[in-house]
Amino acid sequence: MTKIVFFGASIYSLPVLKKLSKISDFELISVVTKIDKAFGRDQKITPNHVAKYCQDNNLPLLQIEEFTPEVKNKLRDLKADLALCLAFGPPFFDEETINIFPKKIINIHPSTLPKYRGATPGPWQIINGETKSSVTFFQIDPLPDHGPIITQVPFDIIQSETADSFYQKAFQLASDNLESVLKTYIQNPTVLKIQNHTQKSYFPKITKDGAKINWTWDIQKIERFIRALNPSPIAWTFVENLNHQILKMKIFSGILDQNKSKLVPVMVQVEGKNKTEWTEIKKYYSIITKK
Repeated sequence: MTKIVFFGASIYSLPVLKKLSKISDFELISVVTKIDKAFGRDQKITPNHVAKYCQDNNLPLLQIEEFTPEVKNKLRDLKADLALCLAFGPPFFDEETINIFPKKIINIHPSTLPKYRGATPGPWQIINGETKSSVTFFQIDPLPDHGPIITQVPFDIIQSETADSFYQKAFQLASDNLESVLKTYIQNPTVLKIQNHTQKSYFPKITKDGAKINWTWDIQKIERFIRALNPSPIAWTFVENLNHQILKMKIFSGILDQNKSKLVPVMVQVEGKNKTEWTEIKKYYSIITKK
């Protein structure tokens, strides 16, 4: 029986966590996630999706903010053989934390490493018009997305892909292959492929400010940008109302016209207003493409 610890903090971590808890040859001895934080307008302290799932299903849970000496000692006390990580950091793993586990830490990353390292590989692959990707299982080292590869499972990026559909597809694929990958790794933990670091690419996390639409881009890239930022942080632009007020407007979805020369917003939300269809409000607003 292999004792394993799971690190995860996102809703997208759940398919793999659920599958891991059901593999008979593995004992899930702890789930590590972030501490509860305040969310929403009322700033209510709320557990993340991983913590909530563990609480609802009586899974052993450790909530942390940093890898302090106390946290590292708690991890040592678990005497786990291996750790599995998906959508967890920061904090990032230092060498001391990695070496707590005799068979190290496996990370699951939704890109064909070494391409698209970083926190938001899904959106950037969509923005850049990629049509192929992979779920990469690799052994963590102290550098981000840098460690040797265990295996890569390819999948297609379709033309209607959003960040949400991309991650759901990628991590369901990871879940479907999890048992075979883990068992093969346990038998041969040193059979690894060093990444070709000369081929690496890194793209930063997309902030709310970075979600502003750049109207100088090719119109097809703008359409991909809108899909890539759904469900978060949502692409936006400036609009002008009939009173010549300049306001921000989120664009949740959009389509290209028949000639693929113009973007037509579909679902939008002007600041201070409810989410609605662009066709319902377009006579009251004009999109500013030069600001």
